[in-house]
Amino acid sequence: MIEKLVMDLLSELVGSRVYFDHAPDKVERPYIVLLQVGGDPVEFLDGPSSMDLVRLQIDVYAETRTSANELMSQVRTRLRPLQASAIGAPVSLYESAVALYRRSCDFRILAAA
Repeated sequence: MIEKLVMDLLSELVGSRVYFDHAPDKVERPYIVLLQVGGDPVEFLDGPSSMDLVRLQIDVYAETRTSANELMSQVRTRLRPLQASAIGAPVSLYESAVALYRRSCDFRILAAA
């Protein structure tokens, strides 16, 4: 459920080009890829809650490094209503296989289990 909510929040940034796990071949650029890369259950002394701290990796892909950096900044702003917190600073990479710049960051989001 949290992935769908994040997808809806971010789709306005890239014309709905937000994908889970991987993007299709020859997709229009820029685009965003979401990967759930773990998390932690929220538990109390009297037992588990109905919430998890979801760890979501968000990768943005763009033609230039500057564009990728700007898009990640917009992503961070769009996630504020979810009280998403970045786990470290974003990382910048060049993906030679697709000839694109990638900016990647993991976020922790409290969500229904």
